[in-house]
Amino acid sequence: MPLAREPQLTKCAACGIEVDLPFRCNYCENYYCPEHRLPENHDCTETWRVKALKSARAITIPMQAGSASGVHSMLLPARTRRVRFSKTEIEHLIVGTLLVTAAGVSFFYGNTFSVSALIVATVLFAMGFILHELAHKYVAQNYGLWAEFRVNSLGVILTAISIVSPFKFIAPGAVVISGYADRERMGVTAIAGPIVNLAITIALLTILPILTYTPIYVGVLYGAAINAFLALFNTIPFSIFDGRKVYAWNKRYWAIIFVIALLLTIYAYRLLGMY
Repeated sequence: MPLAREPQLTKCAACGIEVDLPFRCNYCENYYCPEHRLPENHDCTETWRVKALKSARAITIPMQAGSASGVHSMLLPARTRRVRFSKTEIEHLIVGTLLVTAAGVSFFYGNTFSVSALIVATVLFAMGFILHELAHKYVAQNYGLWAEFRVNSLGVILTAISIVSPFKFIAPGAVVISGYADRERMGVTAIAGPIVNLAITIALLTILPILTYTPIYVGVLYGAAINAFLALFNTIPFSIFDGRKVYAWNKRYWAIIFVIALLLTIYAYRLLGMY
C-alpha cells in the first residue's frame, strides 16, 4: 500500500511561517499565508498595478457613436485631480534620480570642467530627465488618469552600464499611465515632457550671456544642450517615444515642437563647439 505523501510546506514571503496551501499574489507572484494574502497586507511592491486596474475600470466609458476610438477617459471628480505621490513612486523616483545623476557625472567628467561646472551640468541633466517625466504625470493626473513613475529592470541595467562605459543609454524608468483617454489627451500628456525640456533650454540660453567667463558657464551650456537634445530625441514619431503620440494627435503641433527642438539643439551644440 503506497505511503501517504506529506504535504509540501511553503514559507509565507511576508512573515516566514510555513503553510501547506499558500496563496499566490497575482501581482508580485510571491506566496503568502491567509493573513498576508491581500496585496495591501503584504506591502505588495506591485500595488501600482492594482491601482491601475481599479483606475481603468473606474474611468472608462464607451465613446459615442461616430468617434474615432472605442473608449475615452471620463474625468474623475475635481478633488481627486491633483498631483499625488505614493510611497512606492517616491522610492522609484529616488532610485531613478540617483542613477541619472551618476550617469551624468560619468558623462561630463573629464570634459575640462571645473568642479562647479560639473555639478551644475549634472544637476541640470538630472533635472531635465525628472521634470520631463513629472510633466507627463501632472498632465495625466489632471485628466483624472492614474500616473506614477516606475523604474524598470532593463532601463536600470542599461543606465548602470552607462555609468561605467562609453556607451550611454540613460532611461532608468518612465511614468506609467493607466486609464483610457482619447487621442488628444494622450497627445497633450506626451507633448508636456519635451515642452519642459525646451523651456529649460530657452531659460538657460537666455541667462548664458551674463555667465560668460564664470566657472559655471560651460556647465550651464551643457545643461542647455542636453535638454534640447532630450526634447529632440523624445519627439521622434516612432515606437514608445512621445513624438509618436503627439504626431498621431496633431501633426502641426508635432512639427512645431520638432523644429524648435532641432534648431535649439543645433544652436546649443554649435556654442559648445566654439567653446
